[in-house]
Amino acid sequence: MSLPFDVAPYTISDFLEWDASRQLILTPKFQRRDVWSPKAKSYLIDTILRELPIPPLFIRVRIDTSLRRAVREVVDGQQRLRTVLGYIHGDFPVMEVHNSRFAGLHYAELPEDIQEQFLGYPFTVNLLRDVSDADVLNIFARMNTYTYPLTAQELRNAEFFGVFKQTIYRLAHQHYAFWLNNNILTNLKIARMADAELVSELVVSMLDGIRQTKSADLRNFYEGYDDSFPQSQRVEEEFGETINIIGNLFPNSLRGTQFSRGPLFYSLFCAVYDAKFGLPNSKQSRLSFSSRQSEVVIRGLNRLDEIVTRILAAAPTARAATIAALIEEKPTQNEYLAFIDATRLSTADVGKRRLRHDFLWNYVLEAAIKA
Repeated sequence: MSLPFDVAPYTISDFLEWDASRQLILTPKFQRRDVWSPKAKSYLIDTILRELPIPPLFIRVRIDTSLRRAVREVVDGQQRLRTVLGYIHGDFPVMEVHNSRFAGLHYAELPEDIQEQFLGYPFTVNLLRDVSDADVLNIFARMNTYTYPLTAQELRNAEFFGVFKQTIYRLAHQHYAFWLNNNILTNLKIARMADAELVSELVVSMLDGIRQTKSADLRNFYEGYDDSFPQSQRVEEEFGETINIIGNLFPNSLRGTQFSRGPLFYSLFCAVYDAKFGLPNSKQSRLSFSSRQSEVVIRGLNRLDEIVTRILAAAPTARAATIAALIEEKPTQNEYLAFIDATRLSTADVGKRRLRHDFLWNYVLEAAIKA
């Protein structure tokens, strides 16, 4: 038998009215307690002020005989509604990190037209009518059946709301077309925030050099720069320019090359960034990526891509002979084998990352400096 179920939009003013008339129950027995941080609350208010969508609410409508009226129990979404009502009642302001225009303002201090816009913001609500507790629990059991476990990046996204996260996600979204067009990430992976994780690894390397970027390491940066990230503007500008340089080096895209693979793209980005801006503690010379220098780099990268592709296509027992037939004096056969090994096994290991970085510098970028 199907359950009574409707979908309807209700504005914030509707919830405010229901709360004032005791027709809104925010903490039924199957709800969790309010555990949101001040940053999480400010982030939600900023989302509403920007008129961006928020996930649907689930509300059960039933008749309360003691009140002789219908009441609305919030099955899912009580923290969102508590935050909205708390903001209207003056419990907290919007933070600078989320909205510079309304930073430090409580609801009553907003311009009148913005207050009106805020009250008119519509929530999508899934209404459950005359549904038992058992039915509610069954609904959520079924919903959770189709929920994937959160990735490490999705967990970081749910935990942090500060400046570092804002920078990472801006960069990830700004370069959405680049990830797709160059076959670095798929839409499915981007939907699971793989773009934000990749950008996190690259930004951490920009800030701290070639290093490991395990989940705990990335979390430390999200936490350490949650309140303040003074390098944000510089990082965004240098990140964007590095991506543009890579695009110029591969005008027909990275798609179909070895450099579209995660480990080699990471190393390509870091090598180009090091050449243009300098990684922390780098002693390498700078490149302007003039037309002449870029031509030399392009030839070196194309040659490296060709050799690696042919070696990987050869049977393992024939790889040494394949290298011997392809290479000249430098890099040596052993250096090529070590480089290829570093692109295939334990690729995020700091030693493998440094090996790949040094290889690209010594046999691709160094030649451009001399050009």
